Amino acid sequence: MTDIHSELIYLQAFRDAVDEAGIVAINDTKGRILDVNDNFCQISGYTREELIGSDHRILRSDQHSNEFFREMYRTIRRGKTWRGEICNKAKNGRLYWVNTTIVPMFNDQGKIDGYLALRIDISEQKRLMQRLQHLAHHDPLTGLPNRVSILESIQKVIDRKSGKHFALLFMDFDRFKLINDSLGHDVGDKLLEAIADRLRKTVRASDTIQAARLGGDEFVVLLENLHSPDDAILVGNRLLETLSRPYILGGYTIYSSASIGIVTSEHRSETASEMLSDADLAMYEAKAAKQDRPIVFDRVLRDKAQKRLYIENQLRDVISRDELKLFYQPIIDLESGELRGVEALIRWFHPECGMIPPDEFISVAEEMDMIIPVGNFVVDEACRQLAAWRKTLGPQAPENLHVNVSRKQLEHPTLVSIVAEALEKHEIPAKCLHLEVTESIIMHDREASIETLNDLKKLGVKLDVDDFGTGYSSLSCLCDFPIDVLKLDREFIKRSDRDREVLLIHALIILAEKLGLEVIGEGIENIEQLQLLQGLGCRLGQGYFYSKPICGDEIEESILASKWHATPLINV
Repeated sequence: MTDIHSELIYLQAFRDAVDEAGIVAINDTKGRILDVNDNFCQISGYTREELIGSDHRILRSDQHSNEFFREMYRTIRRGKTWRGEICNKAKNGRLYWVNTTIVPMFNDQGKIDGYLALRIDISEQKRLMQRLQHLAHHDPLTGLPNRVSILESIQKVIDRKSGKHFALLFMDFDRFKLINDSLGHDVGDKLLEAIADRLRKTVRASDTIQAARLGGDEFVVLLENLHSPDDAILVGNRLLETLSRPYILGGYTIYSSASIGIVTSEHRSETASEMLSDADLAMYEAKAAKQDRPIVFDRVLRDKAQKRLYIENQLRDVISRDELKLFYQPIIDLESGELRGVEALIRWFHPECGMIPPDEFISVAEEMDMIIPVGNFVVDEACRQLAAWRKTLGPQAPENLHVNVSRKQLEHPTLVSIVAEALEKHEIPAKCLHLEVTESIIMHDREASIETLNDLKKLGVKLDVDDFGTGYSSLSCLCDFPIDVLKLDREFIKRSDRDREVLLIHALIILAEKLGLEVIGEGIENIEQLQLLQGLGCRLGQGYFYSKPICGDEIEESILASKWHATPLINV
């Protein structure tokens, strides 16, 4: 009796524990509820009287398919235990999730007599998981789907291969960094939220249109079931118009237009990443074009991108391969025709591609920070060449050497020491070296530019402002920076057949003369332009009328042939 009594105590304790922690119900084989515990009543909202005798479907929600329940019944009717997560519906309509174990109960003949279901409430865990899932697939700032989510959506559309047209629009917002830096990140965040709100309203989010934020100021819109790929352009134009309207945020009126690139199913991609990359390429083309219209991706853009990638890879060790060469364009005294100096211009001679022009690789070098070693090479090589001319030509060597400096070079802390080392290494008088910068470069960081230029002036080098007149603060540039030479932009010279340009050139020459600055006219191509500049008092010039850029040996040969009647170099 003692053993039986102990077993009964243990069994009762076990039932009490299960009853306390679990949600228990017993059903007959037809699904009628025979018994429930208090926890079942509490979570379902029904009384025991309402539940007992009712069909268990009273708790069914619409969260599961019929196949889900058919599989469950097939399992328990075979006498096997079923385990799974079920979403039930309480009496008040509230949904709750339970981790469920259903165990068949057998009678003395071994037949199934009913089912015991033990449930554990996992609603809070489910809510947490759903929240984490939402965060994993949505941007926390705007609430839009994020990169992970949109890539999944794009891949589904690609894999569907339905034959219907679809498109991806890639958007980047102009001036966002300036707004963020000048007005603060709070205003920047508000702008991103406002952009997201306009996107939602414009694309009217549905099963066939989805907007997402990739990060920063980059957004995309996925369009499905289009009648024609051209429909994407219509949506793109509508977005441009909507997104360019001013934003009123935190007391500021903010303007931030978008650049939009489009890739359609006409250029079918195999992966979502590839499609996103193509749309990104088209967006950058739209940003560069500055035409306030979407650009649609085509194979030309892909070829261009592949060429750019090739250039990037080849640039990494271009100096060690000795493929960079300097060419020189003469700077001539317009009255006497004598050579006064040369401008060093870089060329890249690739063993497979031939000559790659600067406009194809300089911008790439700047973006990948190769412009510093390339710029250092130019300074050193140009000084080496001038030293060689001074040795072989003596007093006939060019008097001045002009070298272009990029914005990143000007901002780099080693520029002054690099110039000083090159001058010392090649024994070049500092006053023979002219460093050329543009207005836009020195105005990018005004205070830092003034400090660097003053340090360069202390070395004794001359400073030129190239493309003068094309910037946004020419007069300020003249007043605040320690410059020695103005180089009139070639566009002025090109349009010098118009009265307005002639008056402007004349005014700039007079202004420079009053300030004690030299003026060099760029891009002289014919005798008429030469005569005009001579008549206006411009003393120096360069252009194809005199010579295209040529290599150092050709400069030397032309000097020895008295092509420019070079004057003796002043002894220093």
